[in-house]
Amino acid sequence: MKMSKKEFARAIFMYLVASLFLIYEMSIQVSPSVMTFELMKDFHVDAALLGLMVSAYFYSYAAMQIPAGILYDHFGPRTLLTLAALMCSVGTLFFAGTETVYWAALGRFLMGIGSAFAFVGVLVIAARWFDGYYFAFLVGLTQLLAVLGAICGAAPLAKGVDVLGWRGMMYLLAAIGVFLAGLALVILKDRPDHLHNDFLRPEKHLWRHLKQIVGQFQTWALAVYAFSSWGPVIVFAALWGVPYLMERYSISNVTASFATMLMLLGGGVFSPFIGYISNRMKRRKPLLWVGSVIGSTTSLIMLTVPEIPFWGVSLLLFLMGVGTSFHTLTFALVQDNNRPSVAATGMGFNNMAVVIGGAVLQPLVGYILTSSWSGRVFHGVPVYTVSEYENALFIIPIIYLIGLIFSLAFIKESYCKSKY
Repeated sequence: MKMSKKEFARAIFMYLVASLFLIYEMSIQVSPSVMTFELMKDFHVDAALLGLMVSAYFYSYAAMQIPAGILYDHFGPRTLLTLAALMCSVGTLFFAGTETVYWAALGRFLMGIGSAFAFVGVLVIAARWFDGYYFAFLVGLTQLLAVLGAICGAAPLAKGVDVLGWRGMMYLLAAIGVFLAGLALVILKDRPDHLHNDFLRPEKHLWRHLKQIVGQFQTWALAVYAFSSWGPVIVFAALWGVPYLMERYSISNVTASFATMLMLLGGGVFSPFIGYISNRMKRRKPLLWVGSVIGSTTSLIMLTVPEIPFWGVSLLLFLMGVGTSFHTLTFALVQDNNRPSVAATGMGFNNMAVVIGGAVLQPLVGYILTSSWSGRVFHGVPVYTVSEYENALFIIPIIYLIGLIFSLAFIKESYCKSKY
């Protein structure tokens, strides 16, 4: 059914309100990247323990993706996004107010539970309020908005940390979460008036259909690609990129954050266009190949070519971000491969793979750094050399190449058509 102008305008409004929570969630997700030195100093931890503490966010986030999808298939975005924003606020308060690494990890864990509902929630609203033709474009647009949130958690947040301190900045983020919860409760609607309940009626045999989703090889192939494409962003932009660039170029926290912001920007700006191009081409797979090639090539250059000027690395980071933006097509393929009544569960599973990169790769890089540490200390905090960072970060081109292999050999083309 073709949407009227009034219906289209209302759909945009609902989409933007839900997106505010996504922007907020991404800000708190990457916030540790601009306070690594302060966190190691205040909690008396090295890189390995910092990686574990920060990645607690991704453990709960990843674990909650399938439950979040199931809940969205049974309940509306209004209630779930309201509760999710409140949970993020509680976790942020825990993180800001504690003096021990264990309670800080619990705070990150609670943030991850609430954040698990953000990206999938916006996609659910996009699927319910808009015509299906727009979905691939809206996935890309959602990724762009997520990147804007991550950017707010990079350079601007770094400036806020300089002014308020890292604890003061986290308290401010907790207050913003409470405001967004109230906004979702008052404004959001679960579905448009013309969409009948029967269309969204939850599957009677939910576990059987969940088994079908998980039992499809395509589900796992898409998940591996999603993991390998967005994992580098979580590793570099969300934690280890800022201290690496500070050490390599002897620059400030804010300047290094600007460079990682360019990686996020590259990952967001091109996302809507990729969905549009895919729809015009009636193809998904060739674009997945392009993304992996761009990401693997630029990351290899950054980590292996010496004497690259700062502007050159900034350009490479932007291009790496462009490479990651192609993972948004995996959500369109999930939509193509599953019934509308279980689509949220399928997208939740795919988004779980996206964020597992944080749970696995952030502490892995921290462990490699600690294992190869030369013993340098500054104000009681371990300091790592450029070569130590680069050895640990070499995991980035490796996982890009894994994505390329899966896109070439295992992912099937849907020709932008739903199977149902």
